Amino acid sequence: MKLYVLDNGTEILDKSYLVAGANSATTDCKNPDILWQEIPIHTFLIDHPHGYILFDTACDPDFRKNWPAFIEKQSPYMVSEEQLLLNRLEQLHIRPEEIRTVVMSHLHVDHAGNLSAFSNAQIYVNDEEFTTTLRQYALRQDMDVHVPSDVEHFLAAGLHFRPVLKEEAFLEIAPGVRILNLGPGHSFGMLALEVRLPNSGNFLLAADAIYLRENIEPSISPPGILYDSAGYRKTVRFLTGYAREHNCRILFGHDMEQFDTLTKSTEGYYD
Repeated sequence: MKLYVLDNGTEILDKSYLVAGANSATTDCKNPDILWQEIPIHTFLIDHPHGYILFDTACDPDFRKNWPAFIEKQSPYMVSEEQLLLNRLEQLHIRPEEIRTVVMSHLHVDHAGNLSAFSNAQIYVNDEEFTTTLRQYALRQDMDVHVPSDVEHFLAAGLHFRPVLKEEAFLEIAPGVRILNLGPGHSFGMLALEVRLPNSGNFLLAADAIYLRENIEPSISPPGILYDSAGYRKTVRFLTGYAREHNCRILFGHDMEQFDTLTKSTEGYYD
């Protein structure tokens, strides 16, 4: 079994979205400069004897055409042709139709952009995340960073969804690969993925359940983008405890400092 880290470009945004109060005003500095921070957009591919497993699907390659205008202003996306998800897979000689399983951490714009390409896969998504996103779309409500074009594309593709229900706390989808159903926090419902490798050790793919190491050390510092603040804190305590108990290395959702240390798919893999 191999774990590949796919580099799918970067975004820049106000750090206060990542760590609430990251640059708060004081009486001495009533109008502090915004701290803009570059963050990685990445996905993970597991080459498993039972078939390829993909964790998240990055951003829509036609983002300039399809995204609401506020997203490009709030968090500009920078990506080269070679960094686009389907091109990263092609570099590994993998076609989208060969992907057996897709696990969606959640359905935000930077995680669900290419989902419609995987029409042969079984797609796991938290049930509340799935139903709430679809309800907002059907009712034409403000979807914020769940974007209508992503929903339109995956509905048109007729994908094979497998909602992970609230009572399914853990789901072993292949030997050594386990979904952790986190519930609400960063979004309506989050999934993480544990990958147990014989040589490289155990990894816990946390996605946006924990953006940065700074969100958990030295204490819990929630991000500025949250659906359920109590759920977020509960999730962080669970994930950090689970990682200690199962000797897992947590891979954060958008931590550039950590990302720079990881072996990318163009360089090799973890096994």
